Amino acid sequence: MPGSLSTALRVVGTSLFAVAVLGGILAAYVTGYQFIHTEKHYLSFGLYGAILGLHLFIQSLFAFLEHRRMQGEGQLVRPGRSVALCIAAFQEDPDYLTKCLRSVKRIAFPDLKVVMVVDGNGPDDTYMLDIFHDVMGSEHSGSYIWRSNFHAQGEGETEAGLREGLAHVQALVRSNTYSCILQKWGGKREVMYTAFRALGDSVDYIQVCDSDTVLDPACTAEMLRILEADPRVGGVGGDVQILNKYDSWLSFLSSVRYWMAFNVERACQSYFGCVQCISGPLGMYRNALLQQFLEDWYHQTFLGSKCSFGDDRHLTNRVLSLGYQTKYTARSKCLTETPTRYLRWLNQQTRWSKSYFPLLPRSHLEHPPVPADGAAGGCHQGHLRLLPAWQCRDDLHVPLRPPLYVQPAARQDLRHRHHQQVGLGHLRAPHHCGELCGAAASVGVGGSAAGWAGLHCLQPGPLQRD
Repeated sequence: MPGSLSTALRVVGTSLFAVAVLGGILAAYVTGYQFIHTEKHYLSFGLYGAILGLHLFIQSLFAFLEHRRMQGEGQLVRPGRSVALCIAAFQEDPDYLTKCLRSVKRIAFPDLKVVMVVDGNGPDDTYMLDIFHDVMGSEHSGSYIWRSNFHAQGEGETEAGLREGLAHVQALVRSNTYSCILQKWGGKREVMYTAFRALGDSVDYIQVCDSDTVLDPACTAEMLRILEADPRVGGVGGDVQILNKYDSWLSFLSSVRYWMAFNVERACQSYFGCVQCISGPLGMYRNALLQQFLEDWYHQTFLGSKCSFGDDRHLTNRVLSLGYQTKYTARSKCLTETPTRYLRWLNQQTRWSKSYFPLLPRSHLEHPPVPADGAAGGCHQGHLRLLPAWQCRDDLHVPLRPPLYVQPAARQDLRHRHHQQVGLGHLRAPHHCGELCGAAASVGVGGSAAGWAGLHCLQPGPLQRD
């Protein structure tokens, strides 16, 4: 009962505050009231600007306090804690996938289990399996091309064959340090579900990662420190930076937005223990919690339709729904690829926006209102998809002129590019916390220690993708 009363008071208080702010803004607009303005009102500063400025100041203040708290040495990681890193892959560029796996091998954490699940099992997907074997090696590794997945039976496969495949996948993941599974296409959530379900309760913590992400060697240890320091914390995310921020103006502006989103917005949310979204490229969860809500997370629906996006945001909200906190640490870092062209960026942003609105009512019920982030649709071979924010599945396709192609290189091209030499810088883990370093190379990642003690600054080298 006290919990229900607290939730009711929180909802009422939030609603009254929102109504008061909206009423004040409308009153100022109707009366034309402004705090400061020039003689002919070319420039002015009114109530709305004051509210935005106050919001930014408060947000920055709590972010600053959280960053100061991050500077502490933190809890020492107890020996014997087991962690599994789950990588979701789909038609990934060979250069990015190779860089991702090389960075994974250099993570400074003993006995880290790595599970890469590929969304697709056709001939055009096997190049990712080849890259996995080339980088991770054959020792302590295993792979399996699965005709089905946990929720869809492969063409021509019998029930007995499906059960045999399920058992083989689970045995493969639990008995090998490195494992790669190619399965029937089903989307990113299906890929993540396979990794989580196959691991079961065999590890203490699960770290998530995308196949276009370069991880700092200390990222796993730094996130684990947060989870070990406070048993009330159920999930933690790290600082995601842009790998290809100098490829275009759009990617550079995205890098600025990312800095604000993580170092101010998420840091502020972390101060109150309620980060709203642990980003997919870099996050870690308590496996015991994850296994509790795994089925509910997978079967998420909105207005009667099964949701096929918003996997990371919903995963975070499930942790919050169990009464646990979610945190952010700038000491754990990674670099990830971002769109360099407008239509692909629009696709990303619309998809993120659609993932936010279905969880908006739940988020206000499960944790206090703090500054949020989110925004974004899609394009596919000459079509621009207009995605209604209130629907999860119905898309409106608007045809564009035929010569316009917005997809990256064809899958066949990616497959052949795997056999070309990939120019990668030499990555190494330094002697203390683990910064990501690189030698001079045409394609690579360089890093240097900067800022506060114990933080790691990653700086991307030139990279061409489009």
